[in-house]
Amino acid sequence: MRKFTCCILLGVVVLMASCRTQNTIQVVQSPPVVLPDTTVLPSFPSELLYVLGARWEADTSLQQQNIAEYLEQELLRLYPEKAYKGYLSRLCMLADSLLVSSYQKPTLFVPRFQEIKQTGYLSSSSVGGMYAILDSISLEEELALLEMTPEEQTTWDTLQSLVHSPDELTREMFDTLDISFFEEENVLLTLMIWRGPRLFYRVLQSKARAEKMAQYYYGDATNNGRMGDAFKHIYVNVLMRTYVGDWVTRAVMDVFWEWYSPNAPCDHFMDLHNNSIGRETRYEEFTDTDKQCSNTRNWLQWAEHVQHFVQDSINAHYQGWDKETPTFVVEPAARQVSDMQYIYWGK
Repeated sequence: MRKFTCCILLGVVVLMASCRTQNTIQVVQSPPVVLPDTTVLPSFPSELLYVLGARWEADTSLQQQNIAEYLEQELLRLYPEKAYKGYLSRLCMLADSLLVSSYQKPTLFVPRFQEIKQTGYLSSSSVGGMYAILDSISLEEELALLEMTPEEQTTWDTLQSLVHSPDELTREMFDTLDISFFEEENVLLTLMIWRGPRLFYRVLQSKARAEKMAQYYYGDATNNGRMGDAFKHIYVNVLMRTYVGDWVTRAVMDVFWEWYSPNAPCDHFMDLHNNSIGRETRYEEFTDTDKQCSNTRNWLQWAEHVQHFVQDSINAHYQGWDKETPTFVVEPAARQVSDMQYIYWGK
C-alpha cells in the first residue's frame, strides 16, 4: 500500500513539473521565408532605380562592379522576396531579343559613345537626332532643359539628397517617399536606355507629365482608346524625342512598352500609330513655341498644341474596334490611316 501511495505521489510531482515546464517554455517560430518567383521579371520603384544608378555613377568606389552587378546586388538586399540572382542577365537577354527582332539596333543598353554626335546644347540636330546630348551640358543646364515646376523640383531635390547621402539605402527610405507620379518599372527599361541616370530620369519625367496633362485636359478619359489616350501617347513622344532623342524614344515607346507588355490589338496598333504622330510627322509643329509666351514653360505650350490637334475633328480617324477585334482586322485598317491623322477607337 505504501509502495502504491509513493507511486501516486511521484506521478503527481512529475505531472506538476511537466505543467510548469509547459507554462514557462515559449516556442519561438521563425517567420516563413518568402522565396522569389524566378519565372517572372518583377518591377521595382522607379525612383529607387534612378537613385541606385546615380549613386553608382557618382561614386568611383562602387564602379569596381559594373552597373548590372551593382543593381542586382542592391535589389537582392532591398527586395529579397522579389529579386533573385541572375535577374539582370535575363533582362539583358530579353532586351537583346526585343531589339534584334524589332527594327531597332541591337544591344541598345550597351553605350556606343563613338556614335554620339555632340553637336551642341539644344541645337536642332541634337534635339531630333539619334541621341540626346548629355555629357556636354552641366547640371544647371539639365535642370533648365527640363523646365521643372516647383513640385518637380522638390522631387528632384529629395532624390538628390538620397543619391549623395553617406548612409546606406534602406527600403523604408523609399516606402515613405510620396512621389505619386513615379510608378514601378522593370529594370529592363534602365538597361535599354542606360546612358546615365539623367536619361532615365528624363523618361520618367516625360511619362509623368504626359499622365498629368492628359488628366488635366480629359479627366478620367485617358485610356480604352479614347481621345485622352491618343493625346497621352502623342504628347509623351513629343517630350521624349526632345529630351532623349529619336532612337531611345522608339526603343522605349515602340519596343519596350508595346512589345514587352503587349496590349489588345486595338490598343497596340493605335499606340504605335499615335507614337509616330508625336515623334515624327507632327513633331515640328507641336514643338514650335511662341516666343511671346516666354514665361510659359515650353512643354506646357507643346501640350496645348497637341490638345488642339486632338480636338480638331479633321485630324481624327475613328475606328470601330474593341478589345476583341483581332489583329488581322486591326493591323491593315491602321496601316491605311494617314500618318498625319491620329487614331482612336473608344468614345
